Amino acid sequence: MITNKQLEDMSKQNIETIDRKELADITAIHIRQDLPHNEKVLAFLEEIKNPYCFLCGDVPVRVCFSDNGPKFGQMLQDYFIRIKQG
Repeated sequence: MITNKQLEDMSKQNIETIDRKELADITAIHIRQDLPHNEKVLAFLEEIKNPYCFLCGDVPVRVCFSDNGPKFGQMLQDYFIRIKQG
C-alpha cells in the first residue's frame, strides 16, 4: 500500500529527469469494474505506480494540482464549451 509520504515524494518527481522505464502506461491499465470504489482506487494506484507521472502511449504525462487554482470540473466544462463554440 502506498503511504502519504510516498505520494508526496511522487508528486515532486520531475517528468524530465525520471527514467521512462519506471513509468506505467495508463492505456494498459485495466481495473475490474466489480470491485468496490476503495479497492478500485487501490488497484489503480498499484498498477500506475506513480499517479503524478506516467505514460499515455509514448507521451509522458505529469499531473499537478494547485490549492488555489480553478476546480477541475469547471476547467473541463469550460474546455468543452470552447470546443463546442469552435
